[in-house]
Amino acid sequence: MSDYVLTVENVVKSFGKFRALDGASLAIPKGCIFGIIGPNGAGKSTLLRIVTSLAHPDSGRVTVNGIDVETNPKKALKGTGAIVDSPSFFPDLSARLNLDILSRGTGARYRKRRDELAEYTGIAGWLNHRVREFSLGMKQRLAITLALLPDSEFVILDEPTNGLDPSGIVDIRNLIRNLGAELGTTVLVTSHMLGEIEKICSNIAILNHGKIAADGTMEEILRRSPVTLIRTTEPDRAEAVLKEKFGTRILSVKAKEDAPGVLRVETESECAAELNEALVKNGFAVSMLENEPDRLEKLFLELTGGESVVRNEVRA
Repeated sequence: MSDYVLTVENVVKSFGKFRALDGASLAIPKGCIFGIIGPNGAGKSTLLRIVTSLAHPDSGRVTVNGIDVETNPKKALKGTGAIVDSPSFFPDLSARLNLDILSRGTGARYRKRRDELAEYTGIAGWLNHRVREFSLGMKQRLAITLALLPDSEFVILDEPTNGLDPSGIVDIRNLIRNLGAELGTTVLVTSHMLGEIEKICSNIAILNHGKIAADGTMEEILRRSPVTLIRTTEPDRAEAVLKEKFGTRILSVKAKEDAPGVLRVETESECAAELNEALVKNGFAVSMLENEPDRLEKLFLELTGGESVVRNEVRA
């Protein structure tokens, strides 16, 4: 049995002369929350449509739980729930009827699971209300309930916080986190909001011009060319000591222009503790030692050539 829920191998997809996916490859481990980020036109939606058999690749292979999606989509996608593009419901029908019709669920076992999931996602008290009365956040909760209904072990959520207010974003973020922690569900989520991906995901891939520019655990990704901010006495002399001590391991060290007394140290690998030790042993007092914020955003811009992305700052 494979350790991966999803594998994408050298997938190519073109629309006329435009190549939406250009040899994209990635693998999603079981039990993780996996984020895919990329600028507009990077190929995120195309990839999700191929994974869910809504579109077909020109070449390459996609498997879910080891089963080829192209040759056996029904078997491959059994136990997979997905929200791709904006969820569509019957606005004049109740949430309960929408779930019943769209999931095609019947029987006592189905009804029990539907009601349990509605309780879990926070819409149990709204099952008899028409969807027309739902806020956007409530519709997203309803969509996630629908995605979980087929005993889903793998859930795909395309831009689940798109258009939500800050409170709704926090609610959906917490719900997604709990899918893995409480239900053991593997989740694939796409988003333009780097802050949300950073808070939610254990693994990540950056997609750019149809190619995977980087992927790995969040820790591995953020470890690439890490930057440490250090506030210390005599920063000019401290800069010279660090350069002498670490040599080529330090890619750059300079005073942070907007923070007097703070050095910005970029290294080839994570070594904040070693930097601190070297300064203390040489008689410097270190009053601050922290990773530079927005590292994911900086890496994203570096790998995508500075293409636009939303930096979300919702706190909770």
